[in-house]
Parts: sequence; C-alpha cells; structure tokens
Amino acid sequence: MANERDRLEIGKIGAPHGLKGDVHVTLHFAESDALAPGARAWLVTGGGARELTLRSFRPHGRAWVAGFEGVVDRDRALELRGARLEVDRSLLPPLGEGEYYLVDLVGATVLGPDGPVGEVIGIKSHPSVTSLELRLLDGRLAEQPLAPPWVARVDAPAGRIELASLDGLVA
Repeated sequence: MANERDRLEIGKIGAPHGLKGDVHVTLHFAESDALAPGARAWLVTGGGARELTLRSFRPHGRAWVAGFEGVVDRDRALELRGARLEVDRSLLPPLGEGEYYLVDLVGATVLGPDGPVGEVIGIKSHPSVTSLELRLLDGRLAEQPLAPPWVARVDAPAGRIELASLDGLVA
C-alpha cells in the first residue's frame, strides 16, 4: 500500500454524471495516460484517503468521466465530489534530468534577486502559461509565471525556485 509521499495528485473529482455512479474528472494534465479501466487510484478528502479501482474512464468534452468499482449510484458518486484524485508515482513515466512534476513545487521557497519572496501554495494552468500561486512574506497572495525570462532556476528536490526578477510577479 502506497503512502502519501508515494502518490501524486493528477486531478479532481467533480459532479456526478448520470445515475450509475460515474463522476466528472478534471485532470491537471489533460493528456495524462495514467488512468484506464482496471487502474487503482486514490480519492483523498478531508476525511482521509481510499483506494478504488476504475471500472471505466472516458473523455467527455474537455474533461473525463470515471466510474469506480463499488460506486454504483448517484448518491455514492455525490460523496466523491471534491476529492483529489491521486495515483501511485510508480505508474507514471520516469522523469528526465531537470524534469519535475508541478505538484512537487508546492511548498517550495521562492527567491528573488534580493532574497526570499514567499512560498508556493498552488499551481494554476492558464491557456498561455502555467503560474505559481504564492503566499508572499507579508501574507499577500500573488502569481508568478513559471517561464523564462522570469524564472532563472527550479530545483524541485531542494524546494527552491529562483526568480531572475520580480517583473512577472502579479500581486
């Protein structure tokens, strides 16, 4: 059984779809191929985590629809709404040198040219750029595009992101 550090969040569970227990799923990376019928996935809520097996997984517009074994009606599907969808990292392709999963940047310290700026509290995907959601040292929230020329260096294992300047920071 995998522990929390061995899992990676790949999406969120949305509203029920139909009457047979299916749910809408929004993947963080729409092209992910980590899920297919028979795959094991973790559904994580404030009440804990439970491992379920996918009985179906199919595209639906810009999102997906998933069915899980044991979730057989709309009432059971409604209980899953808002859960984080996680998979064992061992199911994902190995990372190349310098590559990282975006979720691994959450909690990283962000440094500007003059020192610490804040901490990454989330990731936002926009059509043109992926941004880091930051809690600045003064407590304000901000976004920082995760792209050149603003980001000079990302060291995911060390939990550090170095900015070339603060020009891209939007508070």
